[in-house]
Amino acid sequence: MTRPAAAAALAAGAELLGWWAALTALWIVLISSVGTLEWVVGALSALLAACAARAARRASRDR
Repeated sequence: MTRPAAAAALAAGAELLGWWAALTALWIVLISSVGTLEWVVGALSALLAACAARAARRASRDR
């Protein structure tokens, strides 16, 4: 992997991680009880939303 490609992959991973962390935190704040199932559902939902947010940002940038 070349340096620019590695840097782009690292930036994409950092962006996904940032979105995921923010959305998971928001989920946990907004629910009333925090149990294991709520953590799992929130984390998976946040991961899907993070992927969608990154895709939407890339789509708007590439226009």
